[in-house]
Amino acid sequence: MIPFFRKIRKKLADDNKPMKYMRYAIGEIALVVIGILIAISINNWNEERIKDNSVRGHLRSLTQAIKHDIREQSISMEFNEFRFHSWKYLLKMSGIYIDSLQDIPRPNTYIVNVWDKPYPDEISKDFIDASMKQLNGTFLDMFFNYSAIREINNLGIISDLDNDSLKMKINEYYYHLDWKFGEKSVNRRYKLAEDLRTYFRDKHAISCNYPPNPQRIFEVIREDEQVVIMMKDLIKMSNSHYWVTQDLRELGRKLVEMINKELN
Repeated sequence: MIPFFRKIRKKLADDNKPMKYMRYAIGEIALVVIGILIAISINNWNEERIKDNSVRGHLRSLTQAIKHDIREQSISMEFNEFRFHSWKYLLKMSGIYIDSLQDIPRPNTYIVNVWDKPYPDEISKDFIDASMKQLNGTFLDMFFNYSAIREINNLGIISDLDNDSLKMKINEYYYHLDWKFGEKSVNRRYKLAEDLRTYFRDKHAISCNYPPNPQRIFEVIREDEQVVIMMKDLIKMSNSHYWVTQDLRELGRKLVEMINKELN
């Protein structure tokens, strides 16, 4: 393109011999300036394209990470739905009054299939065994994917987003994830289960891995007030954990929708 302009400029300069060299020099400078401006424009466009591709790539990775989280949250809700109903069942079958709490619906579909049969109204050894085994490692069943958001934060990608609403929603999601499901929160929930499991073992020689006959468990629950207190705390915790997880899952789903809208 510059050689083309140079030919035009040279022809114009040749038409007036006295001004030939002055026009030639001015034209040469103008061509250099035009070339620099074109180069800068192309470079800026290329940098914007690279930045945009980087942002979009990281947003896609973030979407996959959040979808992973949503699946983990759904699994956790399945576990806590079963814990809530099965631990209430143990108290009910032991003749213990149960505090009124918001009921938890059974899932329409299962991922881990904790218990897909109807909940029993009478004594069921299989159901009781499954309920007792939930005291092993309970609430330690979610493994969130932080890799995408950590890379985004490390590279400063979040500041390259033009969508302020999306920025706020991303920050909101990970704020709640850390606050409600951070290490301290999980450890507190885990300790409740660990304390009851240890109490059953040390005080009553009951193994949660290999529970005794149901009547023995009911007898311990009826006669030991401390067991009742700890079980009620766990029931409340599983109920609260379920609804908090549901709120976070819904927040994650909305965030995925926003990201997909931004990418389309």
